[in-house]
Amino acid sequence: MYRAAVHLGGRRPVQTLSCRRHVYNKRTLATQIQHSVAFPEPDKGKERVVILGSGWGGYTLSRKLSPELFQPLVISPRSYFVFTPLLTETASGSLDFSNIVEPVRDPRAKVDFIQAAARAVNFDKKTVLCEATVVKSGVTESPRTHGDERQTEEGPETTAYRPMQKARRWEQGEMFEVPYDKLVIAVGAVSKTFNTPGVRQNAMFFKDIGDARRVKRRVRECFELAVLPTTDPDTRKCLLHFAIVGAGPTGTELAASLRDFITKDLIALYPGLKGVPRISLYDVAPKVLSMFDESLSRYAMETMKKEGIDIKTSHHVESLRWGEPGAEPPYDMDPKRCLTLTTAEEGQVGVGMCVWATGNAMNKFVVDALGPVKTFPAASVLTRDGNGPSLELQNASWHVKKAPKVGALMVDGQMRVQLESENGHTVKLQDVYALGDNAMMESGTPPATAQATSQEAKWLATRLNKGDLQTSPPFSFHNMGTMAYIGDARALMQFPQENGSGRKVLPGHLTGRMAWIVWNSAYLTMSISWRNKLRVGFRWLLNNLFGRDVSRY
Repeated sequence: MYRAAVHLGGRRPVQTLSCRRHVYNKRTLATQIQHSVAFPEPDKGKERVVILGSGWGGYTLSRKLSPELFQPLVISPRSYFVFTPLLTETASGSLDFSNIVEPVRDPRAKVDFIQAAARAVNFDKKTVLCEATVVKSGVTESPRTHGDERQTEEGPETTAYRPMQKARRWEQGEMFEVPYDKLVIAVGAVSKTFNTPGVRQNAMFFKDIGDARRVKRRVRECFELAVLPTTDPDTRKCLLHFAIVGAGPTGTELAASLRDFITKDLIALYPGLKGVPRISLYDVAPKVLSMFDESLSRYAMETMKKEGIDIKTSHHVESLRWGEPGAEPPYDMDPKRCLTLTTAEEGQVGVGMCVWATGNAMNKFVVDALGPVKTFPAASVLTRDGNGPSLELQNASWHVKKAPKVGALMVDGQMRVQLESENGHTVKLQDVYALGDNAMMESGTPPATAQATSQEAKWLATRLNKGDLQTSPPFSFHNMGTMAYIGDARALMQFPQENGSGRKVLPGHLTGRMAWIVWNSAYLTMSISWRNKLRVGFRWLLNNLFGRDVSRY
């Protein structure tokens, strides 16, 4: 706390600062400026915990670690945390983007932050090689090019405009190393396209704030294009056909939210387009919301069909390109026109926008940087019997152990990253952990949801705070239930059926308006800061009075 004193004597005011008291804890990284060459040592008695990622895992862990024992340092390309369950609300204009964002750098949190992306880890030296991402573009959006065509998940490589890559060489950030005592890898996952031709380049994804902004802008863009005097009726129908691939919670809620946005707000602005807009929800599975019971899934499909959403289950997407159905190549990108979505079941269909909301894939850092281990980290390794490694093990060739096919980091029940030798031996790193979508446990892997990742982060923080990680039972996911919004103020809620004694403790499910009220209340309660709790609640009230935000920017 500082107090400014202004003296008015003399020819000009002189401002001095007097310190009333010292209330700020010393932070050794990110809030100090004297570390351009080497980072200072952490405070005596505190371990530096470097956390890669600012999502549900990294952000939650950084806030739960004891500031008396640890010095958390978050390293992430993004300087914020996104409350992802309400991301669909921002795309439909129900909430401002700032309503669901929490800054990682917070004066009330004893957490340091560096805006950078991890590029490599040296387990022997216990350092992380990072590249600054402060001036990089594309860090708030999903990558727009195939993984083989880019070096990282953020920066100029993510744009489809190839000439811009060379023009943006200034975006390459400074490289530096950060030492750690403990390392937590929580970088999350990226959208999986199953190598479907044209999807990575032409579809929109839905994982971050930038993605939601693109979706909202494109919807308004298509409506404006549709009312131009030069737009013919066939093109108008294509432009106002919005396709969403992936009928899980994200895709289903996005389809429902866009339906509400279009029917209740946009049609009032474009009355001549009434009856023209369409929303189609595609999935390869035979039903939507496959994680719900059969009866709830059927209820969701019937309700959404009544609301005018085309449910196209058991459909296989084959390609996505620019241009109208039946058009001849070349298929150059032209946002003034529509795209063509091709499925095995119905052939070519014109769409104004295609949102890809299905599947998770590992990002470039997990795939490329966490691979072969050059120097065996003997000081950090524990064998399965809890002892140190023998000389024979130290001389073997090692790599980071990953789950087959998926490629996620394979961790033990205490979330410790493991190494695997060429002859099949496995050891664990006692100071490197992984959680969230980029990690899989050897047994009992929880679902890839925000709920599971948050529980993992809280569990790991508790174990580290108590210092009983070595002796504690493995992590166990506690299912708190599943929710999904299905449109027109209706929702689904499925509760866990049994407690530890095998007895039912809650009703099986809720549907309809009552579930929607609980859905609203639950997400309003779960919003991280009181500031955003109030902002979200107030914005929902304003929507009921004045309608949603229909601006395009």
